[in-house]
Amino acid sequence: MADHSDSPSSSRQLHPLFLSLMIGGGVSVVLSLFAIGYLTLTTPEPVPDDIYTIMQKAKAKAEADKAGNSEDTETAVADNATLLPDGTFDFSKYSYYSFPLPFVSNLASGKGMLTAEVAIATYGNTLAGEKVMKQLETFNPKIRSAINLKLSDQKLSDVDTIDKRNKLAKALLQEVRILVDGPDMDGPSAVTDFHFIKFVISGAQ
Repeated sequence: MADHSDSPSSSRQLHPLFLSLMIGGGVSVVLSLFAIGYLTLTTPEPVPDDIYTIMQKAKAKAEADKAGNSEDTETAVADNATLLPDGTFDFSKYSYYSFPLPFVSNLASGKGMLTAEVAIATYGNTLAGEKVMKQLETFNPKIRSAINLKLSDQKLSDVDTIDKRNKLAKALLQEVRILVDGPDMDGPSAVTDFHFIKFVISGAQ
């Protein structure tokens, strides 16, 4: 009789333990299946090249294009970009130098006054543009003198049409180029354009 009275108590103690083992086993199976599915159904993302590697590739490609070794590949550097030694790109752009004060001059005929505001342009990368801006600043007095002399030499009949003013702008561009680049200039000038921002003739008859 003692054996029969102990069996219900033993079954009650085994029941919670069995339930815990069942839950734990089920959770383990689910996690295992999830891990297997994740590893088999997903592919790892490719590791991107670091910036140093990208710059090295671009530099090598640019050198190969320059040497003519890659005929069918795309140009590594844009036409208006310069590849710097550190592998970065510097894009060419227009830079403008304007004089703080306008040019005021009497016309050569003695009747009338000419007032002009001008800007000088250069096209190149940042380093080249800064160099030209410094040169223009250095030669500011000489450039102002040359422009003033050229303007004071003009008659009303020399500047009374757009075409004549454009011709004057081209002549002034050459004056500026000689001052900035020197008389024995080799290759294209760093100074690309001469612009009249304001051009007013007053008191002419």
